[in-house]
Amino acid sequence: MIKPGVDLRGLTPQMAVAYTIALDVYREKVGMVCVITSASDGKHGPNSLHYSGKALDLRMNSLRPEQIHPVYVALKTALGEQFDVVLESDHIHVEWDVKEQEKLPEEA
Repeated sequence: MIKPGVDLRGLTPQMAVAYTIALDVYREKVGMVCVITSASDGKHGPNSLHYSGKALDLRMNSLRPEQIHPVYVALKTALGEQFDVVLESDHIHVEWDVKEQEKLPEEA
């Protein structure tokens, strides 16, 4: 589900994948629909990935306090290393933030 007023224009394909996975996590962990509360809209920090279409905020206020951490952990696990999942005070922030893997020294 998408909160009214949320602007999805410019989202990367990876965010569609992230949201599909988030839908499954919310359904499996708490039996609820995951709601996008912000995408490329809203006010965020100056270097926020929201502005480049690489971040979503997910509703958390419909979760009971004891449900928040299990949903957060399940999202981090399901999305893997290419995504950052951040538990904010009033939402769960998901961003596609691929880090360059360290290269191993070549064997001599």
